[in-house]
Order: sequence, then structure tokens, then C-alpha cells
Amino acid sequence: MDAAAAPSRTVVVGGGPAGLACAIMLARRGWTNIEVWERLPRPPAPTAGEWGDPNRSYCIRISGRGQVALARLGCTERVLTYCKGVNGRMDWTPENPEGRQTLTQGRKYVSQVIQRDRLVACLLEEVEEKHAGAIQVMHGVACTNVEWLGGGGARLTREPTGRASGAHRVGELDTPKAAEDETDTQIETKDLDPRVLNPKSGEPAVVTVRVPFVVGAEGASLRNAVMSAMESDDSGACDTSMVRFDDANPRVYKTIPIHLPASFRTDLSYSARSKGGVALECLPTKEGLLVCGLNVKSTDKETLSKLESKASLRKYFDEDFPMFTEFISDEDLALMAERRMSTLPTFAYAGGGCLHRVVEAAEKEGPIGKQSEHGEDETTEDQVTSQARGEDEEEVGGACLLGDSIHTVKPYFGLGVDVALEDVTVLDDCLAHVAGGEGVRDGQRISRGGGWTDALPEFSRRRAADAKALVDISHGLDGGFLTFVLPIILDAMFHKMAPALFMPNTIQMLQKEDWTFSQVGKRKRRDRAVQVGIIATVLTCVGWALVATVRTLVSWLARSIVTGGGGIV
Repeated sequence: MDAAAAPSRTVVVGGGPAGLACAIMLARRGWTNIEVWERLPRPPAPTAGEWGDPNRSYCIRISGRGQVALARLGCTERVLTYCKGVNGRMDWTPENPEGRQTLTQGRKYVSQVIQRDRLVACLLEEVEEKHAGAIQVMHGVACTNVEWLGGGGARLTREPTGRASGAHRVGELDTPKAAEDETDTQIETKDLDPRVLNPKSGEPAVVTVRVPFVVGAEGASLRNAVMSAMESDDSGACDTSMVRFDDANPRVYKTIPIHLPASFRTDLSYSARSKGGVALECLPTKEGLLVCGLNVKSTDKETLSKLESKASLRKYFDEDFPMFTEFISDEDLALMAERRMSTLPTFAYAGGGCLHRVVEAAEKEGPIGKQSEHGEDETTEDQVTSQARGEDEEEVGGACLLGDSIHTVKPYFGLGVDVALEDVTVLDDCLAHVAGGEGVRDGQRISRGGGWTDALPEFSRRRAADAKALVDISHGLDGGFLTFVLPIILDAMFHKMAPALFMPNTIQMLQKEDWTFSQVGKRKRRDRAVQVGIIATVLTCVGWALVATVRTLVSWLARSIVTGGGGIV
């Protein structure tokens, strides 16, 4: 799709990996006038020394799905420069206190680990070095209101968050979901991004702008304005309805760095589980240390009380995680004690089979104007000329959601950023699909010349079922022995016995970049049904064999008694 077919303006709300990747994808298609609005401050450059600080940002894993997406965006080389490859894992359990090392083999893509905010920094460099003329990223601003327009676009309200581009918080702010709980700090106006200020008064400005295309990429935050507006829309242009699961296994966590000695491999992820069910999950970094999350059940008050002081933490690690305690400094334990507990996101997906909003026909709403100092639209001189030519109709527009806005899962399975980046490539495919002249609306081919808005219902058709499948599968695994451990044991056993008939376990299947999540769900249901059938058959046969054995034994005993009794008589 060339630039002539693009909307006059695009706003991506959310400047995380999904939002920046989406902006890059659109720019590579020739689109211009793309804005990215991000609530949080700009992170340091990817080369900055701050990334050696384990409290700067949590780590994420980029597997095959994410690497395929980065390659399509032309970002692979830059991002992988700052990643650490992971070639296996080391696990300790109460049943195996000596630990077990498992190396990954035969995979096309080696999993890569990078700090989440460092990935953002890499994508920002891509924007500024390759797409500066097409993309403008604004930090420290939030979309606080969305009003849908007759043409399908929206009137967005943008407000400064009161946080400076250089004002970084470490620790809890850089953990998932923490932004929901943070209170914006008051800072001096001189420290704000100049683009969020009123050019006349120099004060922070609240502006309202009309936008033909809105992309909601704000993640799972409760402040997700675009998602909320789509969910509450009763015009018939959008059927999105968020499905949120009750958290049956709520967990909280704190992070801690571990400085491994030379005798430990730095290309492994590390995991340890205590007798009390507390998990310590660790990922390596480019700098050579492990960034670990100590995951505790929110109802485990006894363990939580041990995480409140340096002394109690030292004793806790000595007793429950002795394999790591000597590699944790007193300074890091003191920082961990001061850090508040962070909450893992709960499971949710965009239901209704709808990830987009479009209208069938555009209504006249007046011209799209520039933003005024009071936050209102003004008509420019060029637009007055357009009106004289009769070109004052509202521009046809639309909106869509991607990333954690449409599929939120707990980070146990390392799929968050992979799936978010994959969303962007699916949207790219949909734009390419309709660019040839034959568009798509609600799954039906129409002859509208392949306008970009026709790609949005196609995106829902291709991605909504996958978003639901991913969350359903992940939610099903979020339990104890019966829902998580036992299925993995069964999958491993049956796959080893009959690899041509049974696929690997569900977690491994989710990592396969050439399988959709819907396909994974369908195949694992089939595997599970066959496994249950086989087990039931075996148990039935064993049961019949036991019954037959008992009957034979009883008959033999009866005959022995009768025979013996006859002799006595």
C-alpha cells in the first residue's frame, strides 16, 4: 500500500515494543504523519551504562515468533546486539536439590533475552535513524479521552503526565503492571518534553486532535483509553468486549540480581523452587548477571514477611535457595527489602471476535484541523481552500487494538513481546492483502479498491481467535499439579513413545513460530483426547484383568474349601 492510500494522520497510543513496532511497520509501508504517544519517560540509549543496573528494567525473552517479526521490520541486527542468547536451563527442585541442566537442541531460533526498556530504546533508535521524517514519538503524555467521529476516526485528548523525559525511576516502575499504581510526580515545566507545552504560554498543554487512524497499544493497563472506548462503544461499529478471568493463582514478586561466578554458564536461564512453592526465575543479561524474580503466592503471609528486611532475606535465601545465596550481595538484599511487591497481570483477551472499529459510511463532521493552544481544533488556511472546493467531508477512519490490549497472559511462558510483535506483522499482512484492489469487510471480499480501513476487519478475522486461544491455553496451565505438571508429564511420555502421533508439550508448541495458537489449541485437545482414551483403555484392561484374577482366586479358594470340607466330613 503506497503513501497515497494512507490516512492523513495516525496516532499509536502506547510507545512500548508493540506501539513502536507498529509505527515502524507503517512507515516502511510509506505512511507518514505517524505519532506515538507514550506515558512513561524515554529510556536511556541501548549503549548506556544503566543497563548494568539490574533494577533498571525487567528482562523479557524473544523467541522465534518475535525474531521473525523483528526481521520483517528490519530491526534484527540492532536488537540482537544487546541480547543474550539462551541455550538451555538449569532447574533445582525439592526433589532434585543437586539441580538438572537441560540444553535446547534442534531449534531454528535461539531464544534471546533483553531488558524490556532496552528493547524500547533499540526501536527508538530505529525510528530516529530510519524513519524520523514519518514518525514522531512523544514521551510523558497520555491519551485521556477518546470520542468517536462519524467517519470512523476519533477525537483524542492528550495530556502531559507530569513526568520528565529524563526522570527515571528504578525498580517497581519498570515491572509489569506497576504503571497502574504509580502516582505522577510534579516536576518543573522546564524538564518536560517541549512538544507537550503550549508554544505561546510555555505551560503544559491539554490538546484535542482529530485522528483518522487510532492504534491502541497501551498494554494491559487499566488506563487503556482506546480499549475502554472501544469496549463501551454502542454505535454498532465495534463489537469488542474484554473478557477478564478471575485470578485463581494470584502471585506477587520482587526482583533481585545474582552475580554468577565463572564456573556457571551464562547462556542458561535458571530456576529454583522451594518446598513452600516459591519460585525463583532468573534470566541472563548481556552484562553477564542474572535478573531474577522471586514469585510468591499473595496469600503466603509467612514468606512475604521474610522479604521485608535485609537480615530476614539473607536467612531466607540461606535456607530456601542455598545454591544462589553466596552470589547475592548485602547491598542488593537491602534494595530488595525496600522495593515494594509487584503484581503479575491477570488473564484477559478482547472478545466478540473484534479487535477493530470501522463504520460503514462516513458522516460529515467538518474538516480535520490543527490543535489549538486551548486543546480545540482550528481550521487552517489550507483547509479553508479545501472547503471552497467542497472537500470538507470527514475523512474515513478506523481503530484497532494490538499487543497486551488484546491478549494478556502471565509472563511464565515468555510469550508477551513475541505475540505483540507478531500482531504487528499480521496487521502488515492485512494491509498488504487489501492493497491489491480487492478489499475485505467482515470476512467478505468487496470491491472498494483495497482501502486501508478494509484491513482492520481482516485483522480481527485473522487474529481475534488466536488471541483468545493463547489466553485460554495459558489460563488453563496456570494452576498446580493437575493443570500444569501432569499435562507436561503426559505429553513428554506420549511424545517419546510415539513422536509421529503426539506433539511435544503445550509450552513448546506455543513457541513454534509456524503454528497459530488456534492450531496449537486444536492439536493439543486432540492429543489430550487420545491420551485419555489410551489411559482409559489401559485402566479398563487392567481393571478387567484384576476382576478376572480375583474371580479366579475366589473360585479356587471356594473349591479348596469345599474339597477340604468334604474330606473332613
